[in-house]
Amino acid sequence: MFNRFRTKKPVYTGKHADVPTRITHYHYDAATLKMSNSFKPLPLAKHYIEVVGLNDIDKVSSLKSYIDVDNLMMEDVFNVRQRNKIEWRDGILFGVFHMNKLQNGAIKDDYMSLIMTQDTLVTFHETPPFFKEAVHSLFETDLTLRQATVDYIMYLILDMITDGHLDVYDFLDEQASVVEAVLLESGKVEQETFYHLRKQFLKLKQCVTPTLEQLNRTLNKNTQLFHPDNQPYFDDLQDHLLRLDNHLSQERELMRHLLDLHINNQSNRLNRIMTTLTLFSALFIPLTFLTGFFGMNFVHFDILAYEHALAVFIGACFLVALFMFWLFKRMKWF
Repeated sequence: MFNRFRTKKPVYTGKHADVPTRITHYHYDAATLKMSNSFKPLPLAKHYIEVVGLNDIDKVSSLKSYIDVDNLMMEDVFNVRQRNKIEWRDGILFGVFHMNKLQNGAIKDDYMSLIMTQDTLVTFHETPPFFKEAVHSLFETDLTLRQATVDYIMYLILDMITDGHLDVYDFLDEQASVVEAVLLESGKVEQETFYHLRKQFLKLKQCVTPTLEQLNRTLNKNTQLFHPDNQPYFDDLQDHLLRLDNHLSQERELMRHLLDLHINNQSNRLNRIMTTLTLFSALFIPLTFLTGFFGMNFVHFDILAYEHALAVFIGACFLVALFMFWLFKRMKWF
C-alpha cells in the first residue's frame, strides 16, 4: 500500500552543485590533534567536522551512521532556503544560519547549518566558509580551544560570522552616509542605488535578528550542551548581536527618513518645474489676447493703418510682459 508519509530523500536546493563534497574532521583533546577526511571518529574526546559542498547527498547523509540524526534534520541540512533557526531535538542541537560577508568590496550571501552533540560539532557549507583558515589555525595554535567543550567552537564560529556582519554594516552605513550627503547637497540620487541599499540593510537584519532571538531562547532553555564556563562568551556574543540589531533598526529609520527626503526633493523639483511653466503660460495670456484682438478681420480697423502700429504693438506686448513679471516677483510667487 502506498504510504504518503514515507520518508522523503533529501534534495539539495542550492546553486553550488558543482562544488565537490569535502569532509575535514578534527579529532582532538587537550593534548592531541588529529585530522581525517571522513565522519568516522577516532578514539579521542571531542570532534569538529566541517562539511563543504552539499551536492553528494549520500556522502553527507552517511553522518547518520555515527550520530543519531533524524531524517527531518538531514532534509533541513540540504534545504538552504530555510529561515534562520536553532532547534533542540532529542539531545541534539540543530541550527540554520544565513549570513552576509564583505568580499572585494561586494556583499556575498552564504549559508551554514550545524549539528551539535555533547562531544561533536558538525557544520555544513555550500562553499568553503570565509572562516575556514581561521578555525584551522586556532586548532593548531590555541590550546584553550582544544581544552574547551565543543560549544566553544560554536561560539567562535558565530562570533566570526557576527564580526563579518559588523563589517557589512560598516560598509552599508558608509554608503548610507554618502547617499544622505548627496540628497542634502544636490537633492537628487539614483533611485536604483537607494532601493538597493535599503534591500541590503533588510537582508542583513534578516540574518541578525532571528539569530539573536533563537540564540537567546536556546541558551535560556539550559540544554546542557552549553558549558557554564562558556556562558560569558555567549553573553558577549548576544551583546554584539543586540547592538548590531539596534544599529540596523536605527538604519531602517534613517532609510525611511531618506526616502521621505527623496520623495520631498522630487516633489519640490516638480513644483519648481510647474511654477516655471505656469509663469511662462501666465505671461503669454495677455499677449495672446492682444494678438487675437488685433488679428481680427474687421472691415474698419483704423489703428492698423497707423504707420508705426507694429512697433507700438510690439512695445505694448513687451511692457505688459515686463509688468506681469514684476508683479509676480512682488507677490513672491516664484
